[in-house]
Amino acid sequence: MSFSQAWDAGFRALLLYVGIVFVWLGLIEGLFSSQSTSVVVMNVVAVAIAVAFFLRARRRAVAERARAEAEVRALVEEHI
Repeated sequence: MSFSQAWDAGFRALLLYVGIVFVWLGLIEGLFSSQSTSVVVMNVVAVAIAVAFFLRARRRAVAERARAEAEVRALVEEHI
């Protein structure tokens, strides 16, 4: 995973975290009797989803690089 891909995935994960927080505060927080419990659960959920998004993006980037390297290797072997 290149730096630019990691930067992009990290920024998108951060935006995803912020979006989840806004949705949670607007729609879900009222369902909890304790605000502190709601905040803890919100942060756990938002962090878990953001980290899962980043790891998925990393896995895709690694797989894409492996496919590209295999394609280049096949082309080089074809011309040798």
